[in-house]
Amino acid sequence: MQLIKKRTTVSSMVAAAMLCCAATGLAQQPTSDTALRESVLLRFAQSEAADEVPDFQQHVVPLLGKLGCNGRACHGSFQGRGGFRLSLFGYDFESDHGEIYGRVDPEGPTDSVILQKPLMQVQHEGGQRLKEGSWEHHLLMRWIQGGSPGQIEEPPTLTRLEVTPAEIQFSADGQQQQLKAIAVWSNGINEDVTALCRFQTNDDQIADIFQSGLVLAGTSGDTHVVAFYDSAVVPVPVIRPVTDQFGDRYPAVPTPTKVDELVVQKLRKIGIVPSDLCTDAEFLRRVSLDVSGTLPTAKEVREFLADPDSNKRSRKIDELLERPGYVAWWTTRLCDFTGNSDDKLTNVTPVQQEASKQWHAWIEKRVREDMSYDKIVEGIVMAVSRDPGESYQQYCENVSKLYTKDGPGAAAYADRAGLPHYWARQNFQTSEDRVIGFAYTFLGTRIQCAQCHKHPFDQWTQNDFKQFEGFFKGTIARQNARPDAKSEYDAMVAGFDGTEGLKGSPVKVRFSSDFFLRVALRWRRVFRCRSNVEEAAAS
Repeated sequence: MQLIKKRTTVSSMVAAAMLCCAATGLAQQPTSDTALRESVLLRFAQSEAADEVPDFQQHVVPLLGKLGCNGRACHGSFQGRGGFRLSLFGYDFESDHGEIYGRVDPEGPTDSVILQKPLMQVQHEGGQRLKEGSWEHHLLMRWIQGGSPGQIEEPPTLTRLEVTPAEIQFSADGQQQQLKAIAVWSNGINEDVTALCRFQTNDDQIADIFQSGLVLAGTSGDTHVVAFYDSAVVPVPVIRPVTDQFGDRYPAVPTPTKVDELVVQKLRKIGIVPSDLCTDAEFLRRVSLDVSGTLPTAKEVREFLADPDSNKRSRKIDELLERPGYVAWWTTRLCDFTGNSDDKLTNVTPVQQEASKQWHAWIEKRVREDMSYDKIVEGIVMAVSRDPGESYQQYCENVSKLYTKDGPGAAAYADRAGLPHYWARQNFQTSEDRVIGFAYTFLGTRIQCAQCHKHPFDQWTQNDFKQFEGFFKGTIARQNARPDAKSEYDAMVAGFDGTEGLKGSPVKVRFSSDFFLRVALRWRRVFRCRSNVEEAAAS
């Protein structure tokens, strides 16, 4: 194998709170020196809303999301509703504009179906979504009166969404906190978009949130409320201590490492005091399972408990790291993480099940030699089948030796620079497959939702997915020798008597007794993995 490379209707109290926030700025201002544009809630409060024409991407689409129009239970579903289909959560501005514009009456804006249905002036299965005379009504009306423009030719991008406060700490029933969201755009515009954000809570028992961004305290615990706007998804931690031991009343707890410091920092907020130091027996059992995946022997337990040395725990960790069990356990875990599986490696090597053995051997050697994780990942992600300076013929010879009766086997494969088998899996047939697999393995992210639509719970859009996919389009699977090795392949075949006019299987039949040639001819699936820069340079 060769490789080359949500919630209720807003009450008057909540609306008043949002107006107060928008007018007085209860949250910190954005870091940019650019003047802050006031909320659309204020700018479009009156029907004669100045001369401003709302922006399709920055105002109209987010408002439709806020009203629930492009949600999956409504027009955002794949089949749409009532012949009207919008992109889920609003990511395809061109398509959305085309759909909406067909429901706009430029000569009589008030007769536009896009207004009449949500106002319930005509039958609407989704019910009333707009109140006549509301700022939302005025915004959509002004957009229609302004010619219903779509996304501009070179639209600015959302640099970040600043949500303040960045963390909420409640301590009693009845407490509330208004969130404020500032959109920072690449063209220098900073705008209060609180009224255009969608909000949801991860646990309404701990913290509930109105669609105005007003957070209400619930029971004790730890959760997040999330703000959605354009491509931004911003979580805000909400904490209500579970005991009275929090903040200044928290006891002194040692933090010998940075990890301990960060953990205790969170525990101090939520009011949880960590358990006392574990016993020696508990420590030995835990560290043995974590490091080597096995329990300590009875003899090892007795010796450890009897050891009076105050530094014995550190010594035990060092000892475990030197054991073969550490190498075996973490080799197995890394093989699982990266996807080593016989079922996905069929026909990757001439000998069945040999690919998974080679994968294991390649990982095992690097764990045993204490290679850093970044270098291990580099050897997988940037893998090429041929080692540096290795010709096609040398590659065939070197790899073929792995399968001879007295050959070195999978152990010798570990000496090769890269692990191309990762890219050779059967579930990596397309560049989309490779994007999804790579993100899951090395980024810990499930990105497949963005393959079809904007991710419902993360920042990734379909456009992000397509751009990310560009990194993997250079990974190509072939059944024949790659172009730069074709001449070498032809020369190798021509070097055997009786091959004139023979191709493919006839050649294998003719020389079935020659193992090297048989393997070389079977080993013809070619993969290529290289960056766009390298691709351009090679061409």
